[in-house]
Amino acid sequence: MRKIAEVSFVIACTISLLVGLLHFFAPYAFGWYSYIPDAPAEIIQSVNYVNFCFSFLLTGISLLMMVLRQRIFEGPAELKAFYCFIVTVWLSRIVIQMFWPWPSVLQTWLVTAFTIQFMFTSVPILYFLSKSKERTDQLAG
Repeated sequence: MRKIAEVSFVIACTISLLVGLLHFFAPYAFGWYSYIPDAPAEIIQSVNYVNFCFSFLLTGISLLMMVLRQRIFEGPAELKAFYCFIVTVWLSRIVIQMFWPWPSVLQTWLVTAFTIQFMFTSVPILYFLSKSKERTDQLAG
């Protein structure tokens, strides 16, 4: 089970890293500002700032998770908490997509992609929970 969890962990972190990197260029690659041509400069900059912070955090946390992978799998629960944050990010993305659907033909693909990514991120969490239960049972027995 650990090998599957580690492979899933690497896939999930790699996808998160790539999404974070893509978002640095997304406003320009996909012409975001063409949808709000008369927006004041403050709105444009707000979009830039939010997108930059999102991209920076997702890229940075994904890289840190990949660097700390061995310690996350063997180390204290505090390190696993950071990984739980990534899982929560992807879960929240699915929830947001369901409650505030993307107003385009991409909706189905986005929900599918976010769900697949969430599934990849969930496998290590399930592994961590099973190991935690084993340790609890050993201490109790």
